[in-house]
Amino acid sequence: MDTFNRLTGKQKKFYDSLCNLMEKKGESPTVAELVSLMKFSSPRAVIQYLDSLERKGLIERKRYERRGIRLIEGGAGPATVQIPVIASAGCDNIDVFAERDYGDYICISKELLGGRNKDRVVCIKAIGDSMLDAGIKEKDYVLVEVTDAVQENDLVVAIIDSFAVIKKIEFANNALILRPVSRDPQYKPIILHRDYRIFGKVIDVIRVQSKGELEIVPLYAGPDEPRMDVEFVE
Repeated sequence: MDTFNRLTGKQKKFYDSLCNLMEKKGESPTVAELVSLMKFSSPRAVIQYLDSLERKGLIERKRYERRGIRLIEGGAGPATVQIPVIASAGCDNIDVFAERDYGDYICISKELLGGRNKDRVVCIKAIGDSMLDAGIKEKDYVLVEVTDAVQENDLVVAIIDSFAVIKKIEFANNALILRPVSRDPQYKPIILHRDYRIFGKVIDVIRVQSKGELEIVPLYAGPDEPRMDVEFVE
């Protein structure tokens, strides 16, 4: 068993938060910043966690520097990453503007990225229910890889006249069709004859439960493409 696996659950959470904060800010946090981030009542708990991580060889500290925490090169690294929530996208029609909001982040397991570059992955909040049979409900967080390399029947986020939609993509002769995945007949496909661009491909869906807990939701899959669930790490 490696050093990282010998951490307690609380130590892992502290270490992951420390790594994510250092990656985001590009510098070591102060003890006071860690007290605020972890919502501790005093610096003592932070010092105890830092002592434990240092004994296990995951960090080192310069005792007389205000920002003296260093990650040990070759360490386990964080098991989770923070993904920004950057927009809302309509699952019903195109009347939801793709407003950017970088103030919100979701923490997910690295495994959920499937080896993708985390800098090319974002979260988008779904609006509407026209993708219900694809496993996407209103207010779900849709994990999206930013790419225009998509294939027939992929679930995609498309930008049409600065508005964002989530749909299943189909190609037909000289047209591109964005099709809802719902048995409700009120939802109609969009045949594109206007300016548009493919923003990205849907990877997974994260749903907020009534108690505030998050879960991974199975997505639509074609008959030859079974869907594998991936564990969410909060």
